[in-house]
Amino acid sequence: MDAPNQEFMLVGSLEELKAQGRLVVQGGHRPILVIYDRGRVFALDNRCPHMGFPLERGSIEDGILTCHWHHARFDLESGCTFDLWADDIPVCAVEVRNGDVWVTTTFGHADPAAHWRQRLADGLAHDLDLVIAKAVQGQLAANVPMAETVRQVALFGAQNRDGWGVGLTILTALANLFPFLPQDEAYLALFHGARSVAADCAGEAPRRERA
Repeated sequence: MDAPNQEFMLVGSLEELKAQGRLVVQGGHRPILVIYDRGRVFALDNRCPHMGFPLERGSIEDGILTCHWHHARFDLESGCTFDLWADDIPVCAVEVRNGDVWVTTTFGHADPAAHWRQRLADGLAHDLDLVIAKAVQGQLAANVPMAETVRQVALFGAQNRDGWGVGLTILTALANLFPFLPQDEAYLALFHGARSVAADCAGEAPRRERA
């Protein structure tokens, strides 16, 4: 058996995983779900990215993992979701060594800033408050300056409504307060500004080019 290193941890034997179908092990930060399906091994964050339900309780069919709580669906190989409101599951690298299964102990998005920028775009486009909230927090955690997040939201509002709306007014007013607010209150202000812009643009005609 190979010796473990700093990146990989031993899950157990492949035969044990085949017999049980799935195992949960404690990773570097949170539990990892290891699954055997149709001759292959997959490892994912055990928490549903929608609202944190343990995915080990989900069902698997045709390479798709379905959370039992809100029925969010995920591709086992990539972790990508089929439901925009759910977000993707971070996945772990897997190796089978001499009949034993090893997985990386940590996981995350290759480019967190880019990932949360796209998720904010999705949340704004579909007016999904929970997605917007997580994307704003994700951008802050990835050290994206608040001004850049405000710029992304403002451009969305300018491009997706034919005229200045109430949402952009709220976003502008709150953005002017950021320098005077504690971090947690600044986050709430940014979230409410973004969700106001999304609600203001929902169902509206996009900006028209004028002479």
